Amino acid sequence: MSNLNPLLEKLIALIKARGPITFKDFMQIALYYPGLGYYTGAGEKIGPRGDFYTSADVHPLFGAMLAKQFFQMWEYLGRPQNWVLVEYGAGKGLLARDILNALATSFPPAWEGVRYYIIEASLEMVRRQKELLTPFSKEKLSWVNALSEVGDTGHINGIIFGNELVDAFPVHRVRQTASGLKEIYVNWRDGRLVEEEGELSTPFLEEYFTTLGIKLAPGQAAEVNLAAREWLREVAGGLGRGFVLIIDYGMESPELYHPSRFEGTLRCYRQHRLGSDPLNNVGQQDITAHVNFSALMHWGREAGLHPVGYTTQMNFLLNLGIMEAIPRSAPEYVFDERTTRTVMAVKKLLLPEGMGGIFKVLALCKGVGQPDLLGFTKGPKGRGQP
Repeated sequence: MSNLNPLLEKLIALIKARGPITFKDFMQIALYYPGLGYYTGAGEKIGPRGDFYTSADVHPLFGAMLAKQFFQMWEYLGRPQNWVLVEYGAGKGLLARDILNALATSFPPAWEGVRYYIIEASLEMVRRQKELLTPFSKEKLSWVNALSEVGDTGHINGIIFGNELVDAFPVHRVRQTASGLKEIYVNWRDGRLVEEEGELSTPFLEEYFTTLGIKLAPGQAAEVNLAAREWLREVAGGLGRGFVLIIDYGMESPELYHPSRFEGTLRCYRQHRLGSDPLNNVGQQDITAHVNFSALMHWGREAGLHPVGYTTQMNFLLNLGIMEAIPRSAPEYVFDERTTRTVMAVKKLLLPEGMGGIFKVLALCKGVGQPDLLGFTKGPKGRGQP
């Protein structure tokens, strides 16, 4: 095995010891194995020199718009003197930087009492975040390993959010067969990793499709993100009063599991190239699957989180006034080079066939009544419609 990469060697040893493993376990190892997984290893992951972009890479106005929404949420919380922002999976730290800068410059009353926490699984990412976020004091910014380390468990007063977080949770893969729903496992055979079908590893997979009213076509494959359910339960349990905001690419059940997506939505990214084989380049490529926002709303309600807004990223940012926020240093209708670059970046965030339409925004709340949030005031699936 000397020619194999170290992570693949560990996978082979595990499979030989335990037998075929679920795709969820394979994805967990491929992405998060300490020091060797895609997210936990060294090297650029996000941005021009990495494998994919996030909205925070495009322009600081994305973070500024989130700060504007967070300010309104803070007002719904009663303008508390002490409140928290908790970001799960902060990437390079760009979004944290832009949100904190926007709060400090545009929303001083909320800035005064905010404490920002980052929960990050990758030690390499933590190192990069700390370098970038050095200008912010320890009184404002902290890194923790779990939500339970943020104040008193169950009494967090504030906002918990994640941008492109849920799509990186490891997923189960299943296929509808003539003999019922089967799970897709990963095995080592004939000198390579292969997929094979077996019995369901957990009854929650069958329950998932029944509860959400999903029927797969014969032979259709699909992903199931049960880890998102556990995460929402954790978040709901830690939140006393406040909001949860989820930004990710995905859709609702009828569209996500339409037969046109016969092989599911699993995708791999390496050097900005799209791939479809997760069993190649183990630990050296990103693996993601589209998020089921119907499931997030359902599980949120189960956990005591009330959905208060669901829309596209385009509608969300337009509702928050991103076009009016573009800095203009030239006379009206005359754009200088800086403004032109900003307009092009904002266009990238808004295009309905790109980030603006693929990415969705879901807001849930607990203990704050029926808030009318700015980001969901207009457009399809506006406020009050989840």
